[in-house]
Amino acid sequence: MIRLEVRDLNKLLKYVADLGYTITEGPHAVLEDSSEVGYWVITRESRVVGEIIAHYVDNHYYALVVSEGASNEEVLEALLRADRAERWRAPVEDVVVIGEEEILTALSKYVDEVPSEEAVEAVAHYERVGIKIVERFLQRLRVAYR
Repeated sequence: MIRLEVRDLNKLLKYVADLGYTITEGPHAVLEDSSEVGYWVITRESRVVGEIIAHYVDNHYYALVVSEGASNEEVLEALLRADRAERWRAPVEDVVVIGEEEILTALSKYVDEVPSEEAVEAVAHYERVGIKIVERFLQRLRVAYR
Protein backbone atom coordinates (compact mmCIF):
# COMPACT_ATOMS: atom_id res chain seq x y z
CA MET A 1 0.00 0.00 0.00
CA ILE A 2 1.12 3.53 -0.74
CA ARG A 3 -0.35 6.94 -0.10
CA LEU A 4 0.04 9.46 -2.90
CA GLU A 5 -0.22 13.21 -2.72
CA VAL A 6 -2.49 13.75 -5.73
CA ARG A 7 -3.93 17.07 -6.81
CA ASP A 8 -5.67 15.98 -10.02
CA LEU A 9 -7.52 12.68 -9.69
CA ASN A 10 -8.51 12.58 -13.36
CA LYS A 11 -4.86 12.91 -14.36
CA LEU A 12 -3.87 10.07 -12.01
CA LEU A 13 -6.47 7.74 -13.51
CA LYS A 14 -5.33 8.66 -17.05
CA TYR A 15 -1.70 8.10 -16.01
CA VAL A 16 -2.53 4.58 -14.83
CA ALA A 17 -4.41 3.85 -18.06
CA ASP A 18 -1.50 5.22 -20.13
CA LEU A 19 0.78 2.71 -18.37
CA GLY A 20 -1.28 -0.05 -19.98
CA TYR A 21 -3.62 -0.86 -17.12
CA THR A 22 -7.40 -0.95 -17.27
CA ILE A 23 -9.22 1.22 -14.75
CA THR A 24 -12.74 0.24 -13.71
CA GLU A 25 -14.73 2.56 -11.48
CA GLY A 26 -16.31 0.77 -8.56
CA PRO A 27 -18.52 2.09 -5.77
CA HIS A 28 -18.80 5.83 -5.36
CA ALA A 29 -20.53 7.92 -2.70
CA VAL A 30 -21.39 11.56 -2.20
CA LEU A 31 -20.97 12.30 1.49
CA GLU A 32 -23.15 14.57 3.64
CA ASP A 33 -20.59 17.37 3.32
CA SER A 34 -20.81 17.06 -0.51
CA SER A 35 -17.29 15.64 -0.84
CA GLU A 36 -17.03 12.27 -2.57
CA VAL A 37 -15.31 8.95 -2.05
CA GLY A 38 -14.49 6.71 -4.98
CA TYR A 39 -12.96 3.31 -5.57
CA TRP A 40 -11.27 2.07 -8.75
CA VAL A 41 -9.95 -1.37 -9.66
CA ILE A 42 -6.73 -1.61 -11.67
CA THR A 43 -6.34 -4.65 -13.92
CA ARG A 44 -3.86 -5.91 -16.46
CA GLU A 45 -4.82 -8.79 -18.74
CA SER A 46 -7.98 -9.45 -16.69
CA ARG A 47 -5.95 -9.78 -13.48
CA VAL A 48 -6.51 -7.37 -10.59
CA VAL A 49 -3.19 -5.71 -9.73
CA GLY A 50 -4.41 -2.85 -7.59
CA GLU A 51 -7.12 -0.66 -6.17
CA ILE A 52 -7.38 3.09 -5.70
CA ILE A 53 -9.38 4.83 -2.98
CA ALA A 54 -9.81 8.60 -3.17
CA HIS A 55 -11.66 11.22 -1.13
CA TYR A 56 -12.15 14.30 -3.27
CA VAL A 57 -14.13 17.38 -4.20
CA ASP A 58 -15.15 18.30 -7.73
CA ASN A 59 -16.70 21.14 -9.69
CA HIS A 60 -20.12 20.33 -8.18
CA TYR A 61 -18.69 20.88 -4.69
CA TYR A 62 -17.21 24.17 -5.88
CA ALA A 63 -20.62 25.22 -7.24
CA LEU A 64 -22.12 24.62 -3.80
CA VAL A 65 -19.32 26.53 -2.08
CA VAL A 66 -19.72 29.63 -4.23
CA SER A 67 -23.51 29.40 -3.92
CA GLU A 68 -23.59 29.41 -0.12
CA GLY A 69 -26.43 31.62 1.02
CA ALA A 70 -28.02 31.71 -2.43
CA SER A 71 -31.61 30.82 -3.20
CA ASN A 72 -32.53 27.24 -4.09
CA GLU A 73 -32.98 28.29 -7.71
CA GLU A 74 -29.51 29.87 -7.84
CA VAL A 75 -27.95 26.77 -6.30
CA LEU A 76 -29.67 24.52 -8.84
CA GLU A 77 -28.49 26.75 -11.68
CA ALA A 78 -24.92 26.63 -10.36
CA LEU A 79 -25.07 22.82 -10.14
CA LEU A 80 -26.44 22.56 -13.68
CA ARG A 81 -23.61 24.78 -14.98
CA ALA A 82 -21.12 22.55 -13.14
CA ASP A 83 -22.73 19.47 -14.65
CA ARG A 84 -22.24 20.85 -18.18
CA ALA A 85 -18.65 21.98 -17.56
CA GLU A 86 -15.58 19.79 -17.87
CA ARG A 87 -15.35 17.80 -14.66
CA TRP A 88 -12.30 18.06 -12.46
CA ARG A 89 -11.70 16.07 -9.27
CA ALA A 90 -9.22 17.18 -6.62
CA PRO A 91 -8.40 14.89 -3.67
CA VAL A 92 -8.70 16.37 -0.18
CA GLU A 93 -6.55 13.60 1.33
CA ASP A 94 -3.75 11.38 0.12
CA VAL A 95 -4.97 8.84 -2.40
CA VAL A 96 -4.53 5.26 -1.19
CA VAL A 97 -3.30 2.64 -3.63
CA ILE A 98 -3.30 -1.00 -2.60
CA GLY A 99 -1.71 -3.43 -4.98
CA GLU A 100 1.08 -5.49 -6.37
CA GLU A 101 4.63 -4.21 -6.40
CA GLU A 102 4.56 -3.40 -10.15
CA ILE A 103 1.74 -0.85 -9.84
CA LEU A 104 3.00 0.58 -6.55
CA THR A 105 6.45 1.15 -8.05
CA ALA A 106 4.98 2.77 -11.17
CA LEU A 107 2.77 5.09 -9.12
CA SER A 108 5.45 6.04 -6.60
CA LYS A 109 6.91 8.35 -9.29
CA TYR A 110 3.61 10.10 -10.04
CA VAL A 111 3.38 13.90 -9.67
CA ASP A 112 0.80 16.38 -10.85
CA GLU A 113 -0.62 19.87 -10.37
CA VAL A 114 -4.00 21.19 -9.29
CA PRO A 115 -6.36 21.08 -12.29
CA SER A 116 -7.80 24.61 -11.90
CA GLU A 117 -8.07 27.68 -9.70
CA GLU A 118 -11.58 26.48 -8.79
CA ALA A 119 -10.04 23.25 -7.49
CA VAL A 120 -7.57 25.23 -5.36
CA GLU A 121 -10.45 27.16 -3.80
CA ALA A 122 -12.61 24.06 -3.30
CA VAL A 123 -9.83 22.08 -1.61
CA ALA A 124 -8.96 25.06 0.62
CA HIS A 125 -12.61 25.36 1.62
CA TYR A 126 -12.82 21.65 2.38
CA GLU A 127 -9.65 21.78 4.45
CA ARG A 128 -11.30 24.44 6.64
CA VAL A 129 -14.61 22.61 7.18
CA GLY A 130 -14.26 18.96 6.18
CA ILE A 131 -13.26 15.74 7.88
CA LYS A 132 -10.38 13.54 6.71
CA ILE A 133 -12.24 10.24 6.62
CA VAL A 134 -9.66 8.10 4.84
CA GLU A 135 -6.96 9.09 7.31
CA ARG A 136 -9.27 8.28 10.23
CA PHE A 137 -10.10 4.91 8.67
CA LEU A 138 -6.40 4.06 8.16
CA GLN A 139 -5.63 5.01 11.77
CA ARG A 140 -8.37 2.68 13.01
CA LEU A 141 -7.03 -0.14 10.83
CA ARG A 142 -3.55 0.36 12.26
CA VAL A 143 -4.90 0.14 15.82
CA ALA A 144 -7.10 -2.88 15.04
CA TYR A 145 -4.29 -4.89 13.44
CA ARG A 146 -1.42 -4.24 15.84
